[in-house]
Amino acid sequence: MQNLDEKEYVAGAYTRLSVVESGNGEESISIINQKQYIKEFAEKNGIALYDYYVDDGYSGGNFDRPGFRKMINDIECGVINCVITKDTSRLGRDFIETGNYIYKYFPEHDVRYIAILDNFDTERPSEADDIIPFKTVVNDMYLKETSKKIKTIRHKLMDDGLFVGSSVPYGYKRSDEDNRKLIIDEYAAEVVKRIFEMKLDGETPGMIARALSDEGILTPNVYKERKREETITTNLWKPSTIKHILSNEVYIGTLIQGKYGRVSLKSKKKKLLPKSQWVIKKNNHPAIIDKKIFEKVNAKDNKSCNCDTRNVKYDYLLKGLVVCADCGKTMLVRRVPSRAKNAKGETRSIFCCRTYANYRNHVCSMHYFREDTLNDLVFKEIKRVFTQYSKDNLLNIEYEKTLSNGNVLDKYKKELDEQQEKLKYLDKAISELYSDKNSGIISEDEFVNIKKDLEKEKKNLTHSINDLSKMLGTSKNNLTSNKAKNKMINDFLKLENPTKNILSEIISKITIDKNKKVRIYFNFDINGVV
Repeated sequence: MQNLDEKEYVAGAYTRLSVVESGNGEESISIINQKQYIKEFAEKNGIALYDYYVDDGYSGGNFDRPGFRKMINDIECGVINCVITKDTSRLGRDFIETGNYIYKYFPEHDVRYIAILDNFDTERPSEADDIIPFKTVVNDMYLKETSKKIKTIRHKLMDDGLFVGSSVPYGYKRSDEDNRKLIIDEYAAEVVKRIFEMKLDGETPGMIARALSDEGILTPNVYKERKREETITTNLWKPSTIKHILSNEVYIGTLIQGKYGRVSLKSKKKKLLPKSQWVIKKNNHPAIIDKKIFEKVNAKDNKSCNCDTRNVKYDYLLKGLVVCADCGKTMLVRRVPSRAKNAKGETRSIFCCRTYANYRNHVCSMHYFREDTLNDLVFKEIKRVFTQYSKDNLLNIEYEKTLSNGNVLDKYKKELDEQQEKLKYLDKAISELYSDKNSGIISEDEFVNIKKDLEKEKKNLTHSINDLSKMLGTSKNNLTSNKAKNKMINDFLKLENPTKNILSEIISKITIDKNKKVRIYFNFDINGVV
């Protein structure tokens, strides 16, 4: 066997500093110090450094950081086989994910991990190893406390009427004296005033958007030079943008903040908070629109008749599945005037290009397809394909191929295995916690608080494992059962009127081009043009 001293290590030096700790846009002093510390350690221990992976201004609460992702990619490519950090908190502060990388990911990829100040080295076991799980818990607790402090500071700034958002509302800009104060952007403010005037003149948001696009007026995102993915509609005003401007109280000097909050500390997902929790500051900054004009515009919208058929939502059979082949946007379904009824006396509906409907002659083309005709065409084509393939058993082969390629069961199994590994890690952490208390490393109060957090995590994880186990069993029975597969095929062939759910299981999407050619994409890799 190869001795440890004989093995050559090529290391990645990972450094990180959170937004709270960094404080300025230049590379932080702490990052520079971390780099130097790791460099000296590597030279002293004969470890070659391949690169420095830096995340300056990124929280340790999650691992979706550019420097960290680049390092993991280099590990996957076999470029580096060692990771060095100043301490474990630089790797991350979420104790479950940090533990997952230290005790599972790095060993599975034959990667040596060294945390210098913690005297921790996966290739050189020592007494320090026993304290690492406890330190990751402490790091996690620090993250929670820091998050609370940041939230308190942000809330205080909101209460003081200062803008804490990252993107300033169109029509305003940041003050040179205080970048948290809003002042009027004269050019954009004139566009906002014109939007309100056009609405008062009876123009719809769609008409206003088209007029601004025709004149080449830059959209808010382009005007603010925000980095966005370039699409065919990037430089075109959208009706939804006009509606947002017309209903935004910021233009009468009212600043509303704190409308959304994260569902949890470690999740990026946000939810709308009750209005009682919003921070609303009236007469906070210079107004662009007179309050009476704002109220008149919005009162006019509220008087729209609820009986208007355009406001009635219908659950069309193929809605959401039909896509414009030319621009790639989902096609709209619109009801035509009541005088144009079909043979059964029913009001007709058509699928039309969403892009053309919103922007007219700027992009795409005016093409449409009758909804009832498309329903009949698609239903007949599915029956034809199912009948043809079921006769020579090719459909069964395609079904098995899709099942195999989808790796549905493997995904559930992998997730279940990961959750069970995390549960083992939690059990180990709880066990070691008792030892730390008995050894006097932590106090009784610290023991109780940490144990409470760990047991809460364990309870949630146990529920998740139980749910995954049931899902795996159910999916295995459903996906691998010949009876279930044949039943789906035969039941469809007997159907007179298919449901929306059944069609969604069979069809991936339907495209219609400007020549009205319809292409059906099946979920079973059987594609046809009709």
